[in-house]
Amino acid sequence: MDQRILVTGARRGIGAALAIGLARPGVTLLLHHFGAAEQAEGVARVCRGLGAQTRTLDADLGDPAAVGELAGEAGAVDVLINNAARASNVPIDQLSIDEWQATFAVNVTASMVLAQALGAGMAGRGWGRIINVVSPTVMLGGPSGPAYVSSKAALIGLTRSLARAFGPHGVTVNALSPGAIRTEGEDELEESDRAAGRGRTDLVATQAVPRELIPEDLVATVRLLASDGSGALTGQVLEVGGGLVFR
Repeated sequence: MDQRILVTGARRGIGAALAIGLARPGVTLLLHHFGAAEQAEGVARVCRGLGAQTRTLDADLGDPAAVGELAGEAGAVDVLINNAARASNVPIDQLSIDEWQATFAVNVTASMVLAQALGAGMAGRGWGRIINVVSPTVMLGGPSGPAYVSSKAALIGLTRSLARAFGPHGVTVNALSPGAIRTEGEDELEESDRAAGRGRTDLVATQAVPRELIPEDLVATVRLLASDGSGALTGQVLEVGGGLVFR
């Protein structure tokens, strides 16, 4: 089945792993980044080596107008993966309104704008998949800051609302909750997390499968969610975190 797939935040980490995992002949991958053309092109080269066609798209997801332009550049899309996120570890006693709004702009509003714009086309064609990347911190209450946790909770609510709205038109909408995945971004945050008495290592020890997870652990689940076989699966939060939390 030929597909056009948009992956936001595809320059590294989870987004890059999902793009590469979905790359195959017949697939066109639209790889979003923000000011990281060289990294995004590196991912694109790997995807092309696996037979996919690729295009890289630069956009600031914190700007709703830029998100609308991204949707226009993407054109008709069969699968939308809202992966890009603003990581906010600012504690409540230091949290500003600007930080709160900037986090929601990337983590919630951008996902809504893309789903609204691209989901309409999916519905018109009678088939589509929207996958929103959320976080187990919604269940744990941490270890990230309240802006991040709240934004991911809002994204779960958006997922369920969109599943109802688009379901009659052959479009499924689900959330993927990755758990304590080792990524470059997580490595950058880990030092400050440890200083605050929290971190990925502590989370891994509480998993039912207590091994460190990598982005590639998510690929099989996303392949299912992006396939014809997931037509009866919608409005769900799939925890792929080694049993860090149970819903």
